[in-house]
Amino acid sequence: MSSTQNEKCKGKHFTWSKPMSHMLLEILADEALKGSKPSSTFKAESFVKVATEISQKFNVECEPKHVNNHLKTVKKEWGIITKLKNKSGFGWDDCLKMSIVSKDIYDEEAKV
Repeated sequence: MSSTQNEKCKGKHFTWSKPMSHMLLEILADEALKGSKPSSTFKAESFVKVATEISQKFNVECEPKHVNNHLKTVKKEWGIITKLKNKSGFGWDDCLKMSIVSKDIYDEEAKV
């Protein structure tokens, strides 16, 4: 493991890169299609699968708890994005994958 990647795993927090997050979502989407998400959450085996594949591909020590915690973060962030998209004056740029809003509306919203 390189020292840069090794540093990512030191301490309490596991650092997710964008490619890792993308891989997590791809694998979990595939798991859901296979029926490994019988209710509002995935089976434990799905988290193990994601952790194993990320560990192998990115040469890091990813554990199932890292996957579970990151999925919670992604859901929380998506909730915020959805809330903003539904507000008057806010939009979504599909090419940039980000919210768009005029400066006036942003300034007004920031005051709140």
